Amino acid sequence: MTNRTRDDIDLDLFELLADTDKLSDSAEIPVLLAKLLNVYGLKSVAYLGAGLTDRPGEGPYLAVTYSPEWVEHYKTERFVDVDPAIQVGLRRMLPIDWSEFDRENDKVRRLFGEASEFGLGRRGISLPVHGRHGDRGLLSITSDAGERDWQRLRLEYMRDFQVLALHIHEAILRLAGGRPIEHARLSPRERECLLWIAEGKTYWETAVILGLSEHTVRCYLESARHKLGAANNTHAVNKAGKASLLSQLP
Repeated sequence: MTNRTRDDIDLDLFELLADTDKLSDSAEIPVLLAKLLNVYGLKSVAYLGAGLTDRPGEGPYLAVTYSPEWVEHYKTERFVDVDPAIQVGLRRMLPIDWSEFDRENDKVRRLFGEASEFGLGRRGISLPVHGRHGDRGLLSITSDAGERDWQRLRLEYMRDFQVLALHIHEAILRLAGGRPIEHARLSPRERECLLWIAEGKTYWETAVILGLSEHTVRCYLESARHKLGAANNTHAVNKAGKASLLSQLP
């Protein structure tokens, strides 16, 4: 992500979201993860999904860019029992930087040390997703960025991957889980506010156009985000557009 403008990064994000929403087969998911590696300059990307189906005895869904050697070593050593990215990450509501994990446990320290030796990267972030039907997802990314670069990059990763994690989880839920994605019912005002935000208008500009107060516009957008299960306005616009909700205006 070196020497790239915010506009470049936003364009990449929107293209990745579009690619994610167009996935038609679970076999395409590894290709998407590889693209994430390339676009964001990451060392690894991993998705873990649980409770994606109603079928009894169904195990977790896993899609990773890790080497087969690391996956086998991880299983052999039963690192899943102590891996804080999973044990802590899946219970969280917000993203977590791996530097926050307690590494007092010898096996946890060995996990991260050996992960680095296998090329997974020295730094990481895990981003949890909690679905409406008890389904859960965890998207984890790693990087070898230096301390100075990491302080900048982690903010960009937190911003973009919260949205990407939601879209990837929804795509995998649709493809591997077999559950239909429910579309929200938005009021005309909620759709109007989203439409103008999609056109690049600010809260104030949207308020002037619609003859509302800025506070009222913010309330409509907050309501729309809640109904859509969206993390932010960008995510809400994307989900509403995909569901053709923005074309339902009178």
